[in-house]
Amino acid sequence: MEEAIWTAVAISIAAAVLIMAFWRRQRPSGKPTQWPPGPPRLPLIGNMHQILKEGDPFHVALNKLAQVHGPLMTVWLGPKQPTIIVSDHDLVWEVLVSKSSDYAAREIASILKSGTADYRTIVSSDAGPHWHSLRRGLQNGATSPLSLSVQSPLQESDMAQMINNMIKEANLNGGIVKPFHHIRRTTIKLLARLCFGSDFNDEDFDATMDVMVEEAFKCGDDARILDTFPPARFLPSVKRAIMQMEKLNLRVEECIGHHLASSPPPNCYAHFLLSQSFPREVTIFSIFEVFVLGLDSIGSTTMWALGLLVHNQEAQQKLYQEIRDHATGTEKGIVKVEEVGKLEYLQAVVKETMRMKPIAPLAVPHKAARDTTLDGLHVAEGTTVLVNLYALHYDPKVWDEPDRFKPERFMESSKEFLGKRGQYSFLPFGAGMKACAGMEVGKLQLPFAVSNLVNAFHWSNAVEGEEPNLSEDFSFILAMKTPLEARIVPRGI
Repeated sequence: MEEAIWTAVAISIAAAVLIMAFWRRQRPSGKPTQWPPGPPRLPLIGNMHQILKEGDPFHVALNKLAQVHGPLMTVWLGPKQPTIIVSDHDLVWEVLVSKSSDYAAREIASILKSGTADYRTIVSSDAGPHWHSLRRGLQNGATSPLSLSVQSPLQESDMAQMINNMIKEANLNGGIVKPFHHIRRTTIKLLARLCFGSDFNDEDFDATMDVMVEEAFKCGDDARILDTFPPARFLPSVKRAIMQMEKLNLRVEECIGHHLASSPPPNCYAHFLLSQSFPREVTIFSIFEVFVLGLDSIGSTTMWALGLLVHNQEAQQKLYQEIRDHATGTEKGIVKVEEVGKLEYLQAVVKETMRMKPIAPLAVPHKAARDTTLDGLHVAEGTTVLVNLYALHYDPKVWDEPDRFKPERFMESSKEFLGKRGQYSFLPFGAGMKACAGMEVGKLQLPFAVSNLVNAFHWSNAVEGEEPNLSEDFSFILAMKTPLEARIVPRGI
């Protein structure tokens, strides 16, 4: 009853906000945005009824609307200013690359303000000297080729331990494992060394970070309504989520701050951040951002790859055979980091996984940093633009049978991925100046994990005759709605 009363109050306030917003739009301060056509909207809720009506994930629903209203359309996500949705490879390239600096501002959820040090981390900040400094420090230091090469023997040791842990779990559960937890913990170890140095080893930190990242996503999901209906902050459930996020931020400051007390070694992210005398909260939440974005993106994409290989046993066998034929270190049970780049079919499997299951199908929302144009239309400063990478990855004009898992399309012998059109339509890490800052870590860790898990085990359905559930759960990261369970059989190495 209380929730219903608060809902009515929130709707009433939202109506007032809508009226005020309407009058403000009657007095534009400069040339307004030329909004492209889009679906008709309703008061207060905008186009949310069309997006939610069939229960599709957000990116899929937007792609279906684009089939009707065009690859450049206007969508209202509640009573706030509308958003431009871009679903065409040439137009996405215009936003991300050709006019990258024009669209280099960010539209970040309000609940994330304190958890991004007032929007001053890499992902949350607009392009400028501060953003350039952070990004350069991460890419030229912690994730540089030299730093990553130092990680190789440690990654291989982590992988051997993870495989042993999976064997133990399978032995206790009739051959069944839930690999996500194992993959997350192994990924945390890698990210922690990139942030705090190659000698960093703290099991308590790993466990705490695992929990905090999961809580961060949950709090963000619970309070996402705030960005559509700001008056919803008065709803008890949203108020609880805000309070939980505030408590989480304090725990993040304590956990990461504890490891900044001593001087971190050179070439780690913490050392760079401290050397630049950034405010303490910028240092702490820039490090936390590495875990938030890296942990679930690497873990979830690895899970998607395993799930797709369970569904496609022929592809799994072909990958295993390539590993056995061409990876020299497998007699010791581990595919070495330095070898994964030489395995063409492995790279094709990873790319096809990222095509079908892009980890951030709508990327991070962009905002016009200045007045500009898009496809000839005027776009005013402050206009929000979403690029639908999922739409590109499933464009039937580019990809033959886009719903089919077909790694061969990325082989050198294939003609499907040739030329500008194909390259513009495969952007799992985004593109341009705002492309994913940690893409080199993902390109390294994903094939390394997939190759070793396929080399160590044959993966099949947990229940004979019952395929794993590959339905999607999308908040910011594209995750499995039902975490993968699979039967594993050691390859007898």
